[in-house]
Amino acid sequence: MVRLMETAAFHAVQPYCEGDEISVGTAINIEHRAASLVGARIRAEALVEGVDGKFYTVRVTARDDKQEIGRGTVGRAVVTVGKFMDRIRKP
Repeated sequence: MVRLMETAAFHAVQPYCEGDEISVGTAINIEHRAASLVGARIRAEALVEGVDGKFYTVRVTARDDKQEIGRGTVGRAVVTVGKFMDRIRKP
């Protein structure tokens, strides 16, 4: 469920990225509200809720075919891929 929420948040922020920018996760605050059966189809949705410079707050929900199973927020920051890769490669 959390992976699906993170992926949905990534896609929600992507339209705000330019050139070689992407978003990276900075925080996650999720409430697991209900259980789903093994093999259930789970769908996550995300909506950008706030922006503070390069930092985005994304409201996320996850549902199975019957009910909401999780909700919360995901924090993401927009970074330039080249600069980010240089930073993580430094010892």
